[in-house]
Amino acid sequence: MRLAQRLLIGGAVLLATTVTATAARAQNDPAGQVKDVAGGKPTIELVFVIDTTGSMGGLIDGAKQKIWGIVNEVMKSPSKPEVRMGLVAYRDHGEAYVTQVLPVTRDLDKVYSTLMAYKAVGGGDTPEDVRQALADGVHKAGWSPRSRNIAQILFLVGDAPPHDDYGNEPDTIISASEAVKAGIIVNTIQCGNLPGTGDVWRRICRAGEGQYFAIAQDGGVVAIATPFDAELSQLGTKVGGTYMAYGGSMGMMSGMAFRSSKAEAQKQLEGRFGLAAPATARAERALNKAINAAAYDDSDLIQGVENGTVKLDALKQDELPDELQKLSADERKKVIAGKIEERKKIRAQILELSKKRDTFIYEERQKQSTKNPTGFDQAVSEALKAQIARKGLKL
Repeated sequence: MRLAQRLLIGGAVLLATTVTATAARAQNDPAGQVKDVAGGKPTIELVFVIDTTGSMGGLIDGAKQKIWGIVNEVMKSPSKPEVRMGLVAYRDHGEAYVTQVLPVTRDLDKVYSTLMAYKAVGGGDTPEDVRQALADGVHKAGWSPRSRNIAQILFLVGDAPPHDDYGNEPDTIISASEAVKAGIIVNTIQCGNLPGTGDVWRRICRAGEGQYFAIAQDGGVVAIATPFDAELSQLGTKVGGTYMAYGGSMGMMSGMAFRSSKAEAQKQLEGRFGLAAPATARAERALNKAINAAAYDDSDLIQGVENGTVKLDALKQDELPDELQKLSADERKKVIAGKIEERKKIRAQILELSKKRDTFIYEERQKQSTKNPTGFDQAVSEALKAQIARKGLKL
């Protein structure tokens, strides 16, 4: 055989072997993550897989109270990590839904809006479809590609064991093991003490290399109201009022209609949170708006210019907010600079007031004569501290 032919055949064999090996790695990796990528901003991705049947009402209400505080505790650290979050609500066959998945997003308002819509309904036959829920949390939650700068952590929260008679759905232990292969840690939080749940929850967290927590049926959340909550809520709404939508046409929607719909959606969001969210949650959300560089979505011009991701001069005329389109370039810059300065002043007020709020809460806790048992928020915070450090991220 000629040398050229031997080289050609050898190269083909090597290529086929490489492709096969790569495909095998991808197949074994549930998130399609083949290699680690170093560098980048520290990022925490959290997915909560939550039983939303009738017995979980207390836990769901507690999560609505505490989820902003959990996020803020991470984001206030010196490295200022980005936090992204996803949700999987689950019930069982024969209910309104088996699972509802909100993929991982940095739009925390969207996450909270989804959580606020959760109602504890149905159930009653004890086992729930934990199999499908955990599988969706691992495979359908939209995790980012595996990276050394990203800690990816899942919390399975429920009070009932899985329907292990659903043999056509992935086994929970297999799903937890696949999560670990993808770099995802799986924790379990058991609400209440239904027989059979604890043993399964412990096996799942062992397979997922996470932690197991047992908390009260109602979530065990203790929310302390403070004299600063109302003013913080008002400041949160005020900083939201500096939002300025920009962007061109999208699909059948003109640029003007797109910007108008975004601005109206933001206005309605602020109003809805003001009416429906608990006071403690509104106060924590205000703090998040002060410390989160991605507090609003990508259509917010003020955020984009302040972060340096949008160049005002590079925008087309029809992409600008309507109130800027008839202004000169210098006038536009002046308006945007004023909005940024206004936002900074409100943030400073929020931070100052939040310090007073933290002091008040600390002092109230010190007055409590007995130590409260672990609640939902404490369990999540304890796991996050240990597991983020385990991932090698410095907070």
